[in-house]
Amino acid sequence: MKRKKIILISFSAIIIAAAIILGIWYFVPKTFLNRSDSSEVISIYVFDGNTGKEFIINDTNEIKQITDNLQNAEMKRDNISIGNSGYGFKMRFMGKNEKVIDSFIINSPDTIRDDPFFYRCDGSLCFDYLKELEDMYAK
Repeated sequence: MKRKKIILISFSAIIIAAAIILGIWYFVPKTFLNRSDSSEVISIYVFDGNTGKEFIINDTNEIKQITDNLQNAEMKRDNISIGNSGYGFKMRFMGKNEKVIDSFIINSPDTIRDDPFFYRCDGSLCFDYLKELEDMYAK
């Protein structure tokens, strides 16, 4: 009887600790591209899900502006994105030797989709800037 009680208390403590850890993880803001410097990004491949156009950003000033914007935006988890289709700008950040540094989707000026979540920020993402670059570079 005493052993069952100890097992039950231990199991309950583990469940409570896991719930606290998951709660903290969920509510802590996420920063995209936080493990890389803008100088590590050689190019950005962009596909516009609204128009079907794709383009590549190779200019270091444009890359720096985009990466700085994304790194300075504190994103908070909003909703689950699994099962949703359609998107704004699908982006792949490429480093040396065509290695993918990060990839995610910018859906609007304040929303990023990185499955399994949507992330929102209070500020403004570089969505309009990407539209301008699309007009310059898209095929």
